[in-house]
Amino acid sequence: MGPGPPGASTAGGARSGRDVNSERLRLGCFVPQGWRGEFPDSLQPGARWEAAVGVARRAEHAGYGAVWVYDHLQSLAEDPPSPVFDPLLMLSTVAWATSRIRIGTMCLAVPLHHPARLAQQLACLDVISAGRLEVGLGAGSDTAEAATFGIPVPPLRERIFACGEAAELLRACWSHEHTSFEGRYTVVEDARVQPKPLQRPGPPIWIAGGGERLTLWQVARHADGCSLFGPPARVARKLEILGSHCRAAGRRPDTVRVAVVLDCLVADTEAAADLLAEHFNRHGEERRAYRARRLVGTPQACAQQLQAYLDLGVADICCHFPDALTSDGLERLASAVLGPPPASSRLA
Repeated sequence: MGPGPPGASTAGGARSGRDVNSERLRLGCFVPQGWRGEFPDSLQPGARWEAAVGVARRAEHAGYGAVWVYDHLQSLAEDPPSPVFDPLLMLSTVAWATSRIRIGTMCLAVPLHHPARLAQQLACLDVISAGRLEVGLGAGSDTAEAATFGIPVPPLRERIFACGEAAELLRACWSHEHTSFEGRYTVVEDARVQPKPLQRPGPPIWIAGGGERLTLWQVARHADGCSLFGPPARVARKLEILGSHCRAAGRRPDTVRVAVVLDCLVADTEAAADLLAEHFNRHGEERRAYRARRLVGTPQACAQQLQAYLDLGVADICCHFPDALTSDGLERLASAVLGPPPASSRLA
């Protein structure tokens, strides 16, 4: 296993004045990339790129410990279609624009990448970020998207097992000068991956998803961390099952770092939060069900909702702010959860 993500620090660690009782928490947020239609239609692609990188800089100054990107090829919205920015190119720019915050993928769809080539790309990212990279892998949730680009997609079971194999191959390429690997899904012969990552033996590897029989089994055997989603009761069940898989593999469950991915909408009042939820509830979910799977409310209410996850042992909260470009919800949540940032870290 890799070294695992760091604990609380000045970037993302708990500060005095917080509304959440945890010293282990690392707060993270997603950088807009266009898949979920985060950008105003009026913004041109170049301006969208700059705005996305600006969100990463804001997160660093607000005290977030990590920023994350997803991996999709085209947007959910078709009219008008939104540009979708490549995750690794986005992270390379974010690495240049920031200095302390961890950067990561949550997650890379393994079917879209050759793992050995990916090992080299990720090693380069770790070098240019001065050792701040974290690598999330996943089976890929949108098979139609891949098919549109002519990328063959095996059945879900095979994609899940390919995640574990990819994690093995990444670590092998990062650890050896010459790598020969014969797996079920990938074969390489005498691959030479240079540069090596700055983090040794390599960046932490996460596997995303809560599939109880296969995905969490892969996490227990191959990953440093696991990312989940859903309300606290669902996450509690997944953690119980993950613990069973870890024990069966001869591993202590507390050696797996756990993240929860949540949409977050922050407002001045609960009534305003209801309006935000109604605006972003694009699939017509029942209001209570919509809010149960997200952080929605005033900053203090969101902090209280978040505490339920921390009580389960969750160490990372990865927030997606649908309105990151048009509100200060990102900063207000950080202030409620972590406390006000030090004056020296605030944006001019």
